[in-house]
Amino acid sequence: MEQKDIAEILLKYELGISSEKENKLIESWYGAQTAEDWTFNALGQQEHKNNILSQIHKQIGTQSSIRKPIYRSPLWWSAAAAILIAVFVLFFNQTHWNKSDKIAEIDQFKPGKDQAILKLDDGSTFVLNGAKSGVKVIDGTAVYLDGSAISKDELHSQLLTIEVPKGGQYQVTLPDGSKVWLNAASTLRYPMQFSNTQREVSLEGEAYFEVTKNPHKPFIVKSTHQRVEVLGTVFNINSYTERGYVETTLLEGSVNVNQHRLLPGQRSLISASSAQILPADIEAATAWRKGYFLFDNEPLPHILATLSRWYNVEFDYKQTEIEKLSFWGSIDKNQSLTKTLEFFESTNQIKFDYQEGKIAIHKK
Repeated sequence: MEQKDIAEILLKYELGISSEKENKLIESWYGAQTAEDWTFNALGQQEHKNNILSQIHKQIGTQSSIRKPIYRSPLWWSAAAAILIAVFVLFFNQTHWNKSDKIAEIDQFKPGKDQAILKLDDGSTFVLNGAKSGVKVIDGTAVYLDGSAISKDELHSQLLTIEVPKGGQYQVTLPDGSKVWLNAASTLRYPMQFSNTQREVSLEGEAYFEVTKNPHKPFIVKSTHQRVEVLGTVFNINSYTERGYVETTLLEGSVNVNQHRLLPGQRSLISASSAQILPADIEAATAWRKGYFLFDNEPLPHILATLSRWYNVEFDYKQTEIEKLSFWGSIDKNQSLTKTLEFFESTNQIKFDYQEGKIAIHKK
């Protein structure tokens, strides 16, 4: 908008012949400058207009004159336009900073990182060093993967519990050499030493297993509603409760899930009342371990639960139609929460706002 156009709007406003759109434009400029929230009834509108003109005239060195059509010199036009341009720039900057504030509020929720808690059966608790990448058992005591001590005292326990909080992930090497990668908000329990007949662990949440082969000692994973038995293989188990079922995806070898045989490229869906064997999307099931999320027609509530665990943030929505939305796409796990949410906003179906420590979701 050029200076003469701005000055013309100002003069029309002063003469009382500006349109409703022009009125709102002038008042938004002044509102940005004074940082006030203007709300008026019909009786207060003229006083409001006089106040705006008085402030603008004061800044350009003239007296306010409401509804008095007088000649204005070129200097007045330039001064008026300069003032309004400055106010417009201020309004733009305020909007920009408001957006920056919103980004800062949302990005206080950081992407997840390596972190976990180790619990022993005597109740002892140890916060594990994320820089150490994982834990293992050597000579009957728990240590970090590089062999360094977790505590100054040797950690002996019949049962070890690894708890990964929201905003975390962690790797565990089991006593037999099998490797387990735990996703956020997940818990793995296993003995310091496996028995002579079987290797049994229990899982809450999600984990990716690379099981050391041992034809004489089956490896068993217990989770909600299911029991997985293998001899040596690679698979992923997702037992997060919001899904309503446990999903086991097989990459290599073979497994028995509640006596149902899975072959590579298959997945099982086990609930309290049903069992299904279906083709698997290996990439989607294991993307989390490779550093990204892959959603394939995933219901929004499931997506929000995933993001909530990884960024350790709560989402809030009251419109039930939001639950019916599904999305496709790939997202870098290590990018900021703002960028992740912008991905979903780009679909023009939903928008996000920060409200009282939570991320509020609204349908567009």
